Amino acid sequence: MSKELSERKKRILHALVDLYISTGQPVSSSDIQSKYLPEVSSATVRSELSALEALGYIEQPHTSAGRVPLKAAYKFYVDSISSSQTGEASLTDRETEIIRDRFFKRLERIEDMSKAAAKIISDATNYTSFCVEKSSMDIEIEEVKLVPLKGRKAVVLIVTDKGMLANKAIDLSDDVKGEYVDAASTLLNKVFAGRNLLELENFDLSEIDVEIKGFKDILDEVLQILRIYVSSHTDTVVVEGALKMLDYPEYSSVEDAKSFLSVIEDRDSMAQILSDDGSIELSVRIGKEDNGVDRCAIVTAAYKVGDEVVGKAGVIGPERMDYKKVIGVLELMKKTMSAVVDGTDRRITDGHKED
Repeated sequence: MSKELSERKKRILHALVDLYISTGQPVSSSDIQSKYLPEVSSATVRSELSALEALGYIEQPHTSAGRVPLKAAYKFYVDSISSSQTGEASLTDRETEIIRDRFFKRLERIEDMSKAAAKIISDATNYTSFCVEKSSMDIEIEEVKLVPLKGRKAVVLIVTDKGMLANKAIDLSDDVKGEYVDAASTLLNKVFAGRNLLELENFDLSEIDVEIKGFKDILDEVLQILRIYVSSHTDTVVVEGALKMLDYPEYSSVEDAKSFLSVIEDRDSMAQILSDDGSIELSVRIGKEDNGVDRCAIVTAAYKVGDEVVGKAGVIGPERMDYKKVIGVLELMKKTMSAVVDGTDRRITDGHKED
C-alpha cells in the first residue's frame, strides 16, 4: 500500500508514528509541521493527513483530536526502519557495549543463555521479552533392542546417535520365545534403524505391510514410544518482564491485563504463537489478526548456527512500541547469541565462563 504514497506523505506518516510512539497521544498537524516538516505549511500537512486517513493508514478518534496510526501505518513504519538501517544502527556504541557486557555477566553456562538473553532484552527495551530454544529432533535411531522378560513382557531399548532414547517395558500377546525375539528385533531394526525422529511424525506402517505379519503390535508399540518422545520434547519458552506490559495504558484495564497474562503464562500457546513465523530472521507481527493477541505487537529475531534456526528471541509490547529500539536490541542479541552457540565467541565454552 505504501507504493501509493508520495515522498511527502511518507515523511508525514513516519513523523506521526514517531510522535505517537513517544507520547501515546493523538498527533496534531501543527506538531508534525513544527517538529518534522517546517518547510511545509500546517494546511498542507492537514490535507495530507486527510488523504492518509482516506487510505486507511490513520484515524481521528474525535473531530477535535489529532490522528492516531492504524495497523497499516505501523507496518509502513517498520518497513521504513528495516530498509533505512541495519538493526543495530539504532543503538549507540555505548548502548551496544552495555547490552553485551550485561549479557555476558549474567551468562555463567550456555544452558542459561535463553534466560540471560530474555532478561537483558526486557531490561533494554522495557517490554515483555521471550526466548525460545528449539527442541532438537535431529536424532537418528541406531538400534532397537528387544529384551525378553518373564511371562508376556519385554523391554524395548531404543539407541540413537545421541545416546539412549527410551527404555520401556511392553506387553506382548504371547509368551516371549527366543525365535520371536530374534525375528522381531531384526524387523524392528529394518524398519526404524537409520531413520531420523522427524521422519516418524507421518510414518505409515502400511508401507511395509508385507513384512509385518505377526509383528504389527510390537511395531505399533515402538512407533508410539517414539511419537510420545517427539511430542513431549517441545520448544522451551522463557518469558521475562511479564508485568511490564501492564505499565502501558493500552493494557491498564483489569480485563485486558488478564487476557494478556493468560496468553504469556501458557507456554504451549506462546510456543505456538512464536513458531508461526517459521525461519524468518526478523518478524514483526502487529495486531490480533497477525499474532493472536489484541492491540499487541510481537517482534521476533531468529538466531542460527549455519542455516539452521536454533532459537528465537523477541519482544511483546503495545502496537505503539519503540520499534527502532526493539529491532536494534534484537539484532544485536541475535548476533551475540549465534556467536555463542556456534563457538565464534569463546567467552562461554564447555558450559562454563572463561576467565
